[in-house]
Amino acid sequence: MNSFLDLLKEKIVVFDGAMGTYLQSLNLTLDDWGGANFENCSENLLYTRPDAIEQVHASFLEVGCDVIETNSFGGSEVVLAEFGIVEKTYEVNFRAAELAKRVAGDFSTPSKPRFVAGSIGPGTKLPTLGHIGYVDLKNAYVEQVRGLMDGGSDLLIVETCQDLLQTKAALSAIFDYFKKNKVRVPVIAQVTIETFGTMLNGTEIAAALTALDPFPIDVIGMNCGTGPKQMAESLKYLCESSTLPVSVLPNAGLPEVKDGKQHYDETPESFVAQVEHFAKDFGANIVGGCCGTTPEHLKMVVERLEGISPKVRDPKQTPAASSIYFQQPYSQDASFLIVGERVNASGSKKMRDLLEAENWDGLVNLAKSQEKEGAHILDVNVDFVGRDGVADMNELVSRLVTNVKIPIMLDSTEWEKMEAGLQHAGGKCLLNSTNYEDGEPRFLKVLELAKEYGAGIVVGLIDEAGMARTFDDKVRIALRAFKQATEFGIEAHDIFFDPLALPISTGIEEDRRNAEQTIAAIKDIHAQMPDANIILGVSNISFGLNPASRIVLNSIFLHECVEAGMNSAIVNASKILPLNRFSEREIEVALDLIYDRRKWDSYIGTSAEHELIVGGGTADGDKSVPAPNAICIYDPLTEFTTLFEGKTATSMKHDIANLPIEDRLKHHIIDGEKIGLEDSLKVALEQYPPLEIINTILLDGMKTVGDLFGSGQMQLPFVLQSAEAMKSAVKFLEPFMEKADSTNKGTLVLATVKGDVHDIGKNLVDIILTNNGYKVVNLGIKQPIDSILESLAETKADAVGMSGLLVKSTLVMRDNLEIMNERGINIPVILGGAALNRRYVDNDLIPLYDGELFYARDAFDGLHTMDKLTQGEQSKVQSPKSKVARAGNGSEPEAVATGLSTLAVDSLPEQIETVTDAEDLVGEDAKLGKAAARVSTRSTGDSTHTNRSDVSTDTVIPTAPFYGSKVVEITDLNKVFSFINETALFKGQWQYKQGKRSKEEYDAILEETVYPKFAEIKAQAIREKLLEAKLVYGYFPCQSSGNDLIIYQDDSQTERMRFTFPRQPSDQRGGKNLCLADYFAAVDSGRVDVVAFDLVTMGRKASEHSAKLFKADNYTDYLLFHGLSVEAAEALAEMWHKRIRTELGFADKDAEELAKLFHQGYQGSRYSFGYPACPRLEDQEKLFELLQPERIGVELSEEFQLDPEQSTSAIIVHHPDAKYFNIE
Repeated sequence: MNSFLDLLKEKIVVFDGAMGTYLQSLNLTLDDWGGANFENCSENLLYTRPDAIEQVHASFLEVGCDVIETNSFGGSEVVLAEFGIVEKTYEVNFRAAELAKRVAGDFSTPSKPRFVAGSIGPGTKLPTLGHIGYVDLKNAYVEQVRGLMDGGSDLLIVETCQDLLQTKAALSAIFDYFKKNKVRVPVIAQVTIETFGTMLNGTEIAAALTALDPFPIDVIGMNCGTGPKQMAESLKYLCESSTLPVSVLPNAGLPEVKDGKQHYDETPESFVAQVEHFAKDFGANIVGGCCGTTPEHLKMVVERLEGISPKVRDPKQTPAASSIYFQQPYSQDASFLIVGERVNASGSKKMRDLLEAENWDGLVNLAKSQEKEGAHILDVNVDFVGRDGVADMNELVSRLVTNVKIPIMLDSTEWEKMEAGLQHAGGKCLLNSTNYEDGEPRFLKVLELAKEYGAGIVVGLIDEAGMARTFDDKVRIALRAFKQATEFGIEAHDIFFDPLALPISTGIEEDRRNAEQTIAAIKDIHAQMPDANIILGVSNISFGLNPASRIVLNSIFLHECVEAGMNSAIVNASKILPLNRFSEREIEVALDLIYDRRKWDSYIGTSAEHELIVGGGTADGDKSVPAPNAICIYDPLTEFTTLFEGKTATSMKHDIANLPIEDRLKHHIIDGEKIGLEDSLKVALEQYPPLEIINTILLDGMKTVGDLFGSGQMQLPFVLQSAEAMKSAVKFLEPFMEKADSTNKGTLVLATVKGDVHDIGKNLVDIILTNNGYKVVNLGIKQPIDSILESLAETKADAVGMSGLLVKSTLVMRDNLEIMNERGINIPVILGGAALNRRYVDNDLIPLYDGELFYARDAFDGLHTMDKLTQGEQSKVQSPKSKVARAGNGSEPEAVATGLSTLAVDSLPEQIETVTDAEDLVGEDAKLGKAAARVSTRSTGDSTHTNRSDVSTDTVIPTAPFYGSKVVEITDLNKVFSFINETALFKGQWQYKQGKRSKEEYDAILEETVYPKFAEIKAQAIREKLLEAKLVYGYFPCQSSGNDLIIYQDDSQTERMRFTFPRQPSDQRGGKNLCLADYFAAVDSGRVDVVAFDLVTMGRKASEHSAKLFKADNYTDYLLFHGLSVEAAEALAEMWHKRIRTELGFADKDAEELAKLFHQGYQGSRYSFGYPACPRLEDQEKLFELLQPERIGVELSEEFQLDPEQSTSAIIVHHPDAKYFNIE
């Protein structure tokens, strides 16, 4: 064992390549295989053609490989049974090891020893999916392990793991053999990450590492599935996060069929370059090959890595649990670790009812609700009198592991039930709990389970004398358990102490100080054992109190425990509230109750003087001690229960019941509170006609909402909640209204202009105006001017609105205004949209248009303008020019609103000179600066000249991994979400801006409101499959000529097409004659360059779901989901840009912080068509010809914009000098 592990410290160890690929090259006949029944059963060749196996081994040893793997990949009973030779399992593996050992011995020398790794493959059945039971699978490995060991294997490798539960079964069989036979050889575990970024069951690499880390393996790594390019990201994570040596055995690229044969695209040269990168830069200790790798590949690897010492890594381990999907760190940055408590038969009546009915689907939904409410880990307890707990645990956990994304805490007083759950859980579970109540044997039994299955443990502070109540007892038991568990081999970070939250609500004297003693113990345990964790079942503290008071006491007690050092709690997250929701009096009395601050009529001294406080003190310090027979004059328990007499959890909200009905209704609107709204409206109907309720009371409430928004005191999501309440109120009142009644203050025809697919801004205008008494005729997206004017004529509307996102849309608006001039339509106009600013409207569009023209930065700006226009107060409107609207026949002027601003996504400040405007610069604008991203009003010269910039011409040209295009689907949305620019999402899309708030105030909003919404909407998108992350990308040979970029066919000679880009005018202020073409090798250089293009989308379903929410008046959900979907498309583009940098070989130059990537913290640039460097949207047609994105459901509009909206495309430049620049 030591010789192999010692070798790992000295050099990069090289494993052999593909057994199967080599055998296929030998053109073996059916007779060679042993007949048709054994075709492709390489293990049978050990009987029919052992010389072929020997030839494979020798070929890899001849080129210098240090380790060869036995021909036993399919040697388990499960696989051999399919060929009808299960009885030969031991013999097959013995022969495989013996043969390999003999051949290796022929090449081994003292200076270059050779080793044999006994290969154990995954088999053909996935236990997580119920194909085979854990115990049966483990037993199927027993004979394979025995044969490989008896045959002389120097080490064992469990490889190509696709199901973590299968991996655990194999490892368990191995370590059982070691224990039984008192032997030990090194063990390697290797998982397979597929092209979609996870293992076959959906496991991320972090979850795989977390699940396997507790096992006493010697090396962890990856093999098969993909080529080295696709492995880079996951391998880098392993090297940065695992304390073990890391192995990587890639395929020779991705397979494709050529001339009827399977072909892999990595040449020995390209393969070794990436493998060398893995060893030298990432710190991989073992390299080698899998499918498609030949002796030629490995020969070059051996030569290239000869003499290279292993890189010294400094891994950052993350203590965590995991599901089969994700890792869940024990330490939460912005919270404590929340363990959901409702799937616990001991404490949840709903759980017991569902369990008794054996409603497994209902139980799964209950578990999902815990996940949705914010639980990080799911507590599962099936202890229920009269039921078979082992059977129940089997039924329930087998369903939960695939349906719930968060890890599981198996909760029972009986270890047999815990083990039943462990045999279905491929992730890393927590076992709740073990203790000393029944002595050390039971305590140790749970530790054995944790060791065998790789779990963390919860230790209840209970010993043979019972539950620990005092500080001394709690700390004493914790120290005893910590020593014994760590000596047993449990890592300190996998130990959770439960110091027991016992009730303080009984009035019994011995219970009075339960909370105080627990808090003191938490503080001391945390100080003495800082690597361990502390967990509590918080709700026990308030047992017996009414629900309203329990929420308050539990929340405040939880806060105190966290302050003392607790980092995890078993709670119902929906029943915990922040302290600012409680009154000062409620908090004061709750703290008095927690720390037993009763007051007496006489005292005899302090607790310290009378030694009445246990060693170590308490969280509350010394106290005055009441005299004998003293009378209690203040009891916080009595005071606390009195505070909540008659209150319910619902009644804890702000009480508006006693307000006048007018104020009550306004509160409903301002607070966005729909509960009780109909009852209030019924009362109002007794005094007012419905139309008056709407026009005076409710609209007054909406006016207050607008004022609060305008002053920065209310943010957009809360505005939309108010709008939802308003919509509900109007809908309720409509049946009571006479037909002649009208709430219409005016009519607006609203549309996104021709060719533009962006509708969020337009729809937000619809929401605000509709709920302020206007009728809005929303025509939708991509509307030509004829449709807009036709609707204007039909509806006799007071206003028309047009909206647009990109610069191209401003040109469409200009054309529309000219058409309106030609047709004699000269009514007032309101402009807005992301592509606009007030300066452009003032200087370019207002002089052009014959009627009144207004610019509205946001929807409320548009509302105020409409109010004044429709009320005949046009003279008060802040129009940029003072001419009078000519509306025909001397009638009151109508208004046309062209392009009301996109409030959530599209609005931008008028100027960018001030620091505060930085809040509005997100996404591409943050990199580019708004002046470069928006319409300019001046031109300083010719942008077609060809005076080249001084961009470097001798840069290294990377090698394209392929020419042509590929389609990719990302099935794990969390990978996409990890690249989301939170600033762009929160401040730009969702409009949660800091404004005049302090950083602390804004951070509180983020933590209490924004991040929970973020987590919830991401979970919904994953759960309901609302986003479909797809992309098409490709590489193409190219050269530049003047301002042109020439794209060649794959032969790098035949011109396919060319792009012509503008160049900075020679007299542009601050210009450098920059042009995109300058970043590519010129024709006369003699070098052929490479350019990448990509197009990403989150799918049409995203637009459909957004439209569904809008139609259903779910305004808040509409804003949140739409914003996420748009920003997710940008995240996918950012993610794939990183992938392209990786494939081109310079991603190692990326900034480590994600935030810096959003500001070009990497080599090269990604330019989207429509921005100044490549302003021609028409060039999208050429991109479509190259990439054919119709394959992923993306189309091009008449104005060359991408449909669906949640899509983006780019030309990707590798040149180190490439940055965003402006062309005026």
